[in-house]
Amino acid sequence: MTRRLRPVDAVDLGGLARLHAQCFPDDRWDAAALAELLAMRGASGHLIEETADGQPLGLILDLILAEHAEVLTLGVASAARRSGIARAMLDDLFRRARLAGARSVGLEAAADNLAARRLYEACGFSQTGQRPDYYRRAGATVDALVFRRTLLG
Repeated sequence: MTRRLRPVDAVDLGGLARLHAQCFPDDRWDAAALAELLAMRGASGHLIEETADGQPLGLILDLILAEHAEVLTLGVASAARRSGIARAMLDDLFRRARLAGARSVGLEAAADNLAARRLYEACGFSQTGQRPDYYRRAGATVDALVFRRTLLG
């Protein structure tokens, strides 16, 4: 299986909206919402796709402004999880953020998303805060945990 990482194009938005819905069924972003985010100053989107069929396996939308970068969303298709896709997208963001002069990267994760929390901690993020009742889940709410990672060199 050959994969490639590349910037998101407008033609990708429909497939990425489907991937986002699979990853975040309680907070899906449609193609219009993705386009709106990508239109913001400093925003970019990257995906990892299967080169044989062009299927998106992972998506990261980020914002790099001045000395700070932010992960807006990061998702990996369920069948492709635990294969290094999320780490590869984060490593690429770290590289791009450093080149742009950023000194740190921040993100939020749902407190009940243990796999994401483990990934972020393994990638050098530390929890710096918490937002109570931030995410909605089928009649309930879940806290958001705020993470930050300093970029060196």
